[in-house]
Amino acid sequence: MGMARFGSVLLVGLLAATGCEKPEPTKERIEIASAHRACEEGEACGVVETSCQSQGCECGVAVNEKHLSEYQRELAECRGQAELATCDFSCEKPFGRCFKGACVLTSEPPELFRRGRSLQEVCERSRGTYLGCPECPPNTRCKSCVPCDCPSSHRWTKKGCQAVVRTEARDIRIETRPPRVTLNDKVKTRVHNDSKRKIWLKSVCGTPFYRARKKEDAWETSYEPFHAAKCKLRAVEIDPGESRPFVIGNLDDFRTPSDGAPGPGTYRFEVTYTDGNKSFEHSAVVYSAEFDVVAKVSSR
Repeated sequence: MGMARFGSVLLVGLLAATGCEKPEPTKERIEIASAHRACEEGEACGVVETSCQSQGCECGVAVNEKHLSEYQRELAECRGQAELATCDFSCEKPFGRCFKGACVLTSEPPELFRRGRSLQEVCERSRGTYLGCPECPPNTRCKSCVPCDCPSSHRWTKKGCQAVVRTEARDIRIETRPPRVTLNDKVKTRVHNDSKRKIWLKSVCGTPFYRARKKEDAWETSYEPFHAAKCKLRAVEIDPGESRPFVIGNLDDFRTPSDGAPGPGTYRFEVTYTDGNKSFEHSAVVYSAEFDVVAKVSSR
């Protein structure tokens, strides 16, 4: 009787030791050490998911790229996968970047940041128009990324839009006379190079004065005489401190792209110039003094 009681107690003890233990709770997510989110200037940051339950490409946490692979392995293990498949994160901020000593999530590829500064800021502060890189896929280095449209006188560099044409338009003066003309009259001009650099004026069909703009439409519409003509592009050279005269005698040939003729109003010529070399790969524009086109010049 005593042995039977002892056996039952032993059996209960064994059951308590083996079959009644609570199973370990399933791990819900991996933990990212704060030290592994730290970064120094120039270091790359990646993105890793933290959910062990997700099997997709949810948003994650930005970590220093030096520790990215170890967290990817840990995530694969907690998901019961042999390895973690790479994927494009489908969220508003799928990229990682180093910002003020920490890896943070951002909506822009790594190419759009320089030394912790957004390239949008770098672009716009250097007179450029920010375009971004919509063609660059997430988490991919995109060498073709040119996120900024610089003025024609500038080129895009790591420091932003940098001036290639050094001569300022204010150092080039273009006189016009007389102040009032009809479309059949000649306009006499003189271009003064008051800068310290040699300049070249872009010449189309033999003249740098191939484009005029009207004040009444906020100088937007251009009037040109050679829309249909195929002309050679040439360059007219003017040394520092020198000037050159030009005569425009074909105002009645100027037309808008839609073949609109210039009517009475205030006009100015737009002249394209460059310095350094005459290739016009980079150029700037300067405007002449204003003149009025009238139906009939007064005899007074």
